[in-house]
Amino acid sequence: MSQRGQSSVNDPQVPSDSEAGGVWGTSFAQKGSRVLGGLVIYLILATAIIGWERKLLFDAVNQLEVVHAQEEQQLALNFAVSHAILTINENYFSEDLAVAARLLNLEIDGVISKLVRMDATSGGLGDPVASLNRLNAELQRDPSRATIADLREQFHKLVLRLDSMTLGIRQQKAEVMSGYRDVFGRLTAELFVLMIIGVAMMGGVSSFFFRRLSRDIGLVKLRAGEIVRGYRGAPLTVTRKDELGVLMSAVNDMEAELRIRDNQLELSRQQHFHTEKMAAVGSLAAAVAHEINNPLAAIVGLAENLVLDRKQGNNSARSADHQIDLILEQARRVMTITRQIGEFSLQRPLEPTYIDLNTLVKSTCTFISFDKRFRGIALKHEFADNLPALLVVSDHIVQVLMNVLINAADALEGREAFAPSIVVSTRPEDTSVVLTVSDNGPGIASENLGRVFDTHFTTKPPGRGSGLGLSLCRSLVQQDGGGIEVQSVYGQGATVRIILPVPAETVH
Repeated sequence: MSQRGQSSVNDPQVPSDSEAGGVWGTSFAQKGSRVLGGLVIYLILATAIIGWERKLLFDAVNQLEVVHAQEEQQLALNFAVSHAILTINENYFSEDLAVAARLLNLEIDGVISKLVRMDATSGGLGDPVASLNRLNAELQRDPSRATIADLREQFHKLVLRLDSMTLGIRQQKAEVMSGYRDVFGRLTAELFVLMIIGVAMMGGVSSFFFRRLSRDIGLVKLRAGEIVRGYRGAPLTVTRKDELGVLMSAVNDMEAELRIRDNQLELSRQQHFHTEKMAAVGSLAAAVAHEINNPLAAIVGLAENLVLDRKQGNNSARSADHQIDLILEQARRVMTITRQIGEFSLQRPLEPTYIDLNTLVKSTCTFISFDKRFRGIALKHEFADNLPALLVVSDHIVQVLMNVLINAADALEGREAFAPSIVVSTRPEDTSVVLTVSDNGPGIASENLGRVFDTHFTTKPPGRGSGLGLSLCRSLVQQDGGGIEVQSVYGQGATVRIILPVPAETVH
């Protein structure tokens, strides 16, 4: 086994974050950190934008508070001015101007104090304050209706001035309110847009990541299942540089290692089959040699008798003709045996071809009957007539039939007292042809019947079987689209049924 295979299959290790990030690129943890970092940066930018808009909103609120304060001062001033004008009008024709002057002084002082506060915030009221102070001083020094008239005129001018200021405050308030609404609307829209962008970004990234992750996990799962079922083709394309990419590479390494093991196992099986085949060939060669030696010995003996008769001058024509006929008979027997061996050993195609099953089975049975294990066993044939041609690999059928016949002969070993026999039969059945091999041996125990097709399972003694026979037979028959089954009653023999499909174009 390669060192690579040992590290990837027998001793799998999960890479650390640094290994996954350094050798394989970005690990899941690093991807998560990057996404989190991007989210933090996005939140910081969004917070900065919202903070700036909030500052503008707070500035607008502060301006509104200033305008409201100015408006309140303006209202208070307007009320004081109006009240002062009413007092002036009530006391203009007063007979006691001193008393009227004192009342007006109080009103004027109240208006002046409010004007001073208003001037401190708004400005532009210094002249009215100075005029009112001057008229107030004149009124205190020398109360007169002329001074009161000047005072009333000054208040009327102040009213016009205050009306203009009130209009300005209202316009300023309207502008501030408009700016406030603009900032509030923009802030609301920005919040909504930022939320939509954030959700879209997170949703898009998550959807892309998990969809691709799910797809790649599905590919790994599918390829792992294919490897279990025997796939040994092109490796899986590694499209990631994270932990899943490491897993993809590990699956590829596992497939490569299994391919090497399969090749080694196939080589071992071929070597084992070759050993068994050579043993079978040696056994059959000995049996064939024995079969050929018998007629050859008879030929040699008859020929020696002819030579001896000639030397002794015993040239009886009748005796010579009889011996010559016997020589010809034995020679024909040798020719028949060699012809059968030649027909059986012909190179057969490894692709499916149309065959006559009866002919193939008959020649196989004839050839294998030379094996010494079949001595004393009655090998009988029961072939159905007019069988349809089968589209199979003929060598597969020969291998399967020989294996089944040898198993039957092994089962009948030592049962000479029970007249051991094997019956090979063929018959059509629905859309198939069934090849049956039955023996009258001891049968198969019920606890072993379900395991006869398991690899390496055998009931034969050590050195007599590897347990690959029926397992290999089933594989070969299944390659031809058929099936094989074993039936047995313990103590009453066993029957092997080989079901071969009839090609669709020959089914009537």
